[in-house]
Amino acid sequence: MRSIAHISDLHFGRIDPPVAEALVDDLRLHPATLLVVSGDFTQRARVGQYTQAAEYLKRLPVPQLVVPGNHDVPMYNFIRRFFFPLTRYRRHISQDLSPAFQDDELFVLGANTARSFTQKSGWFAKEQLTEICRRLSAAPPGLTKVLVTHHPFIPPPGHPRENILRGASRALTAFEHCGVDVLLAGHLHRAYHNDVRSHHVGARQSVLSIQAGTATSTRRRHDPNAWNYITLEKDAVSVEVRAWDGRKFVQSSVSHYGRVEHIWLREM
Repeated sequence: MRSIAHISDLHFGRIDPPVAEALVDDLRLHPATLLVVSGDFTQRARVGQYTQAAEYLKRLPVPQLVVPGNHDVPMYNFIRRFFFPLTRYRRHISQDLSPAFQDDELFVLGANTARSFTQKSGWFAKEQLTEICRRLSAAPPGLTKVLVTHHPFIPPPGHPRENILRGASRALTAFEHCGVDVLLAGHLHRAYHNDVRSHHVGARQSVLSIQAGTATSTRRRHDPNAWNYITLEKDAVSVEVRAWDGRKFVQSSVSHYGRVEHIWLREM
């Protein structure tokens, strides 16, 4: 069995300091195989915000796998936005926009979905999707395969028009030929999870999509700050949402999924 501590949407420039400090402690109390950060390290991609985010990452457990989000692309500096969109991210956070982690049970691949030509939306370039499938296909058989993006593949329950990954259905069709078991994302500051087929009715493959809330930002959108502690086996996944209660992070909910005949089913 392997475990992933999944945090997202830190938004340095708009963080809640007591929450950020408590998160450091809670992550140490819940050690995981891998820490995943699914984007939006900064609020406006400014140097000072990136510096703070980089120093904060040094305090968090390793190994880490990180991907950028739409807020990590400069908004108002148009030269940087269109010609050097992730220069500061690569300088301060990670040079690698397609990071990977692998051990004898788990293969985790990160992919950048942040784009210069939109403020909120994200998508895969055609050649990027081809490379993702190549790398997923090349992973040794028997590993649980996880793909990390900033933009989610499915919307929150009851909000079908929320901003999800553009071209998600096309990507899911491509994944049918290269294999992916679990998707991790953030972006909407909501903690939720489900089979992708709950929204993409044409999808033939059952893939479990797990979104994290905002870990440290004041931009909570009616949900508390939260992060996910995920345990993974080949045909079983548990998602524990740990939410801020005003003093500390506590267990908010735990959901268990089992895969039966290639279909992810939530256990009641």
